[in-house]
Amino acid sequence: MKILNILSGKGVKATFFVLGYIAYRYPDLIKKIQERGHEIATHGYSHRRVYTMTPESFRKDLRRALTVIRGITTEPVNGYRAPEWSIRNDSLWALDILNQEGFEYDSSMTPFPFIGNPGNAEIPTKLDLKNGYIREFPPLASTTSLIKFPLGGGWGLRVFPYSLIRSTIYNLNKAGQPGLIYLHPREFDDNNPYIKLPLIKKMVLQARIEKTEKRLCRLLNDFHFTSISAFMKIGKNPEMYA
Repeated sequence: MKILNILSGKGVKATFFVLGYIAYRYPDLIKKIQERGHEIATHGYSHRRVYTMTPESFRKDLRRALTVIRGITTEPVNGYRAPEWSIRNDSLWALDILNQEGFEYDSSMTPFPFIGNPGNAEIPTKLDLKNGYIREFPPLASTTSLIKFPLGGGWGLRVFPYSLIRSTIYNLNKAGQPGLIYLHPREFDDNNPYIKLPLIKKMVLQARIEKTEKRLCRLLNDFHFTSISAFMKIGKNPEMYA
């Protein structure tokens, strides 16, 4: 509700990638998100990494999520986001399944060497598949020539200087491209349960977590944001977005 209230205060519509498991347990929450004009997309049902599943189990998980969400909402589910950006070189088959199940876009592939592939696109891209295509929306990445870092969410959004994040989005917008920002509800929670974790995982999950809300509010003041489906309708490249 804190996220919804922040977005409402700025008049911004967003895309919510909803877990089927959460939609099943809290259908009224999903209805509230949609009633405020936001897009409902899916994060799968059980938050399993795609590359740990077979094509059959992935399709089953996907359909289970769609069944629950479609039973709650009144709009089509156009988008998918894999847990932990887990559509990689060894799970590209998932894109064909998404296409077969009627999805218009995916947001599961990153250009980061430590969780993705440096060769992946850094801007929205139309991916040709066996029987059609799907649009890919990657997260905001730094534009250094040596290595790409995540700037659009998680630890990257919290840790890197805001001036770097702002200038990266500005330069993308100047070139006619969007900057995709992603957030997790737990990053707005002041009472997350304590879990003993390895140092690197603790840094990824907790580093400067108190900055999340402030960073979001600054971004909403500095730029205009909208949902992914809404952006596709107004995108400037007809070949990619028509």
